[in-house]
Amino acid sequence: MADADHEVAIIGAGPGGIAAAHLLRRRGIDDVVILERGDDFGGTWRDNHYPGLAVDIPTLWYQLSFAPNPDWSRLFAPGPEIHRYLRDTAATLGLYPLLVPNTEVVRQHWDDAAGLWRLEFADGGGTTARFLISSVGGYVNAKDTVDVDGLSDFAGTVLRPNAWDDAYDPRGKRVAVIGTGSSGVQIAAALSGEAASLEVYQRTPAWILPKVDFDIPPLMRRVLRLPGVVAGVNAAGRLLMDVAMIAPIVHVFSRLPSRVLVRVMPWYDAYCRALYRLLLRAVVADPATRAALVPRYGIMAKRPVISSAFLPALNDPTTHLVTTPIERITRDGVRTVDGREHPADLIVLATGYELWTDPETYRTGTVLGSDGFDLAAYYRAHGLQSYAGSAHPRLPNRWEIVGPNGFVGFAWPDFVETIAAHAVRVIDETRRRGDHVAEVAPDAFNRWNALMARRGRTAHLYFTECNPGLNTYFVNSRRETVYHRPQTITAARRFARRSPLTDYHFSREQTA
Repeated sequence: MADADHEVAIIGAGPGGIAAAHLLRRRGIDDVVILERGDDFGGTWRDNHYPGLAVDIPTLWYQLSFAPNPDWSRLFAPGPEIHRYLRDTAATLGLYPLLVPNTEVVRQHWDDAAGLWRLEFADGGGTTARFLISSVGGYVNAKDTVDVDGLSDFAGTVLRPNAWDDAYDPRGKRVAVIGTGSSGVQIAAALSGEAASLEVYQRTPAWILPKVDFDIPPLMRRVLRLPGVVAGVNAAGRLLMDVAMIAPIVHVFSRLPSRVLVRVMPWYDAYCRALYRLLLRAVVADPATRAALVPRYGIMAKRPVISSAFLPALNDPTTHLVTTPIERITRDGVRTVDGREHPADLIVLATGYELWTDPETYRTGTVLGSDGFDLAAYYRAHGLQSYAGSAHPRLPNRWEIVGPNGFVGFAWPDFVETIAAHAVRVIDETRRRGDHVAEVAPDAFNRWNALMARRGRTAHLYFTECNPGLNTYFVNSRRETVYHRPQTITAARRFARRSPLTDYHFSREQTA
């Protein structure tokens, strides 16, 4: 075994990277480096700072357990406040000395002979590490192409949510927002009434549910500062989520025959759609706009957009919903297939991200394990799989914070902390044994994925059979449903602390 530059390398300085670094140091593992392609901690909250950005989960649940914050300004905190929380947490925990910013890892290669990971950087540099935790996040890159011709012909300004120009003043401009996901809805709601005209181009209607938001009053903040209150609120939220939603789906409904599930689940969606029509009738004035806003897919088939500002904004005389498909972008704006020209000074491309659930996101030759194992090639050949959303045979000493069948619960920081805890526990166990290599056993890997398939059957049927043809990050190009981990939050947290270590091979040398 050769000496490595670092004992543990973490790729990514978002919430998952912060959690992994803190948990490692809490176990006395201090030789840690955090490699970040951006210039600071914060992940997506650093990269995104567009108008209207805010968290879509109540902020009391959107925080790391070891860094409770009783001083949020609002129940749904704005994006800059989330970014500040993550930077302040990193500073308080003393993680800045571990950070190597502006360093993009483009290749991860396990060296069998040396028993370490060799990491190559975009600038030609590199480093080595005994253990590797990949925390690149779920929203990997903004899609660099859109399926609309003519974008290069446009003479105005083009902005993306993760590359917003804060110096650009949209007031008095003609604005076209393409996309009605969370980013598009937030941006459109923020710019409505400020722009001279605002057109929102919708291809697929989204479920847009009200956000009950308010300033957190001083008395409530004082209560939240009492010892154990924030932790209790989080525990109550997890328990409610488990009892009301996750446990019935993965432990009860999964036992029903498929023919029953595919007949019954659409009834629930029909009920929700009727309630949604009532909401639209109460909020949106124009009947044609209301009809265009009704989703054709089920309420849980995509993550609902949480906003109380977007639907009322469509009543503004300067704001319009456009459902006619786009033919192309022109020099002066947008042309729809009906031949109409829509002048624009600014086009906002809120068209989504490459996601960890898509096999196309993984590039061949970038993650190479023992004996030339290529993770991207494996995913293309066999589908996306992982052990506990994190580990893979033939990728020794490596864990992903965001992996297939990984997301559990409803709050991202809670999820990434749970996954990080599992990786750190195995790293610590490897060191405690005096070993150098930990690799999940193929049999354990196969058993785990078979269990996930059984418990995820209800969700798979819902996403594919009850909502056929839907394009969403819950269903990838192979029609796999590998976003959610079909396990309760309670069970996933227990697994992170007490998973069977016999599922791993520990050795001084690389296992054959």
